Amino acid sequence: MFVVLSTEDRENIALKRFSLISPVLNGQITNQTEYFKALCSEPIDMPYYGLKRYSPKTLLFWLFEYRRGGIEALKPGHRSDRGKSRKVSLEIADAIRKKRAEKPRLTTVLLYEELVKDGAFDPNKLSKATFYRFMAANPDLAAGIDPEEKERELKRFSYQSINELWQADIMYGPYIRIGKSKKQTYLIVFLDDASRIVTHGQFFDTQNYTAMRTALREAILRRGIPKMIYTDNGKVYRTNQLAMLCAGLGCSLIHAAPFTPNAKGKVERFFLTVRQRFLSTIDPTKITSVDELNLLFWRWLEEDYHRKTHSTLGVSPLDFFMSQAHKVQLYSDPELLREHFLMRIGRKVNHDATLSVNRVLYETDQGLANSKVEVRFEPEWLSVPQRTLPLYQGGKFVGEARMINFYDNSKVKRRGRPAASSKKEDLEISPTNTDTSSLIPSSSISFASLSKKTNEAGDI
Repeated sequence: MFVVLSTEDRENIALKRFSLISPVLNGQITNQTEYFKALCSEPIDMPYYGLKRYSPKTLLFWLFEYRRGGIEALKPGHRSDRGKSRKVSLEIADAIRKKRAEKPRLTTVLLYEELVKDGAFDPNKLSKATFYRFMAANPDLAAGIDPEEKERELKRFSYQSINELWQADIMYGPYIRIGKSKKQTYLIVFLDDASRIVTHGQFFDTQNYTAMRTALREAILRRGIPKMIYTDNGKVYRTNQLAMLCAGLGCSLIHAAPFTPNAKGKVERFFLTVRQRFLSTIDPTKITSVDELNLLFWRWLEEDYHRKTHSTLGVSPLDFFMSQAHKVQLYSDPELLREHFLMRIGRKVNHDATLSVNRVLYETDQGLANSKVEVRFEPEWLSVPQRTLPLYQGGKFVGEARMINFYDNSKVKRRGRPAASSKKEDLEISPTNTDTSSLIPSSSISFASLSKKTNEAGDI
């Protein structure tokens, strides 16, 4: 019997599958075959299904599917490759990866010709165009990467390359006076393990997921995509939202073992530096906003910490990072990255094509009535009546939701009733609850935008 899984079940299964294959994706495993055999030697606790035994070939298939379609391809319930060419079989893909490992600097054309000579596939059945599309969909197969050299480096050193691993943590900052009240501030930091550079740090007046998400987005925009993010077990790092976001980027989210406060020693040492060399030099009583505090912090970060010689590295964090700048994997389109960071919630569209988001009522196309959708949005959009929210099903865009205008709707002629009057009291009908202050951190200033404006002004 076919079982229909809920959206939450499908996401949890996809995240579990990703957690099993992510060490291979991030180069932590030296022998893929032995790793999969070891995992499959014992039953695997899979969400919804419970303990199940899997073969190494199944895990290899999950790895192949993720490389083709990302986290959406790991969700059960339908063919993850629908709408895509199926000419590149699992065996051919494996042959391509082996040949790339043997000759990492071959161009795509030469790689294709080498595989034809080896008899890996028939050129009449697998054209160059199809081969090029497969290579474009798998950027990890790009020429110029030497897996063996990278593997030797990882064996010899612990995260010697930049953006291999970022450590993340939150520090309690100073109280500042805003208006007539005092507010506690929190410093959210992402620190590169190899270079000790702060990929992004920012003070907020809250320590919720939305604040952390804002800091992570700025870090990736400025310094590229990390392979792993190492955090503690705080609630803000244990959300499905963050897990799905990282999996979509191909980044492993790793949590420190409970009761191991020294596990993130580098970021803890940075917090000590912040207290000794930054907080000790400012007067919090004279600071009137979180934005003002951030401007002072970023100036200290760029002029002092990033440029001061690090005792362990022997060079400054900035010089170390720039020496390996060629390894930075930037997101190709910043706008697409911002879309990737949107908040995601599942909703059931009512029979009248309406749905509620944070107690704000929206309407969409009647064709989506009685169906389940995923709503993606920024919290501040809920306070803008003209802003539409994109809707997705199975990772594909299916429509938009518009905030209901009760006054306009009252003027629509319906069968069997006259159009409503335009009395003054009709104007008073409007959605009243658009309060999203609990979701939006008060500090909305963008360090990336600020740096860009400063560069244009010729200050740097």
